[in-house]
Amino acid sequence: MELHASRQGIQGTSAAEQTDGPDMKVWYRAEGNQIQVRCRLDILVSEARFVADAVADFSIEGDLPADEAVQAAFTQRIGIAVIYPYLRESIHGLAHKISVDPPILSLIAQSLSELQPTVSDA
Repeated sequence: MELHASRQGIQGTSAAEQTDGPDMKVWYRAEGNQIQVRCRLDILVSEARFVADAVADFSIEGDLPADEAVQAAFTQRIGIAVIYPYLRESIHGLAHKISVDPPILSLIAQSLSELQPTVSDA
């Protein structure tokens, strides 16, 4: 949905502006036999700011379970695991394109304590 990189000023960002690590937000939407998972990774480092935002659509035979806990578990275990490598590679490619050192990201997404279900088109 979005790929963005911007170099920071010559002075860079202050320590107060830098985050402790990547900020990843996750949304999911379930309807009928489909669940859509969206992940947005936002990283601010001394040299640059990066944003990578992607969506994956999953379909099953029959209807999805209506239980929100099941949908959230699917999002956490499968949805994020499918999308995260693409976000990670996109950030690395963006860093290369703007000639800055790529931020170090884990090979797998860290567990999220907060998922954001949505019924909107966001």
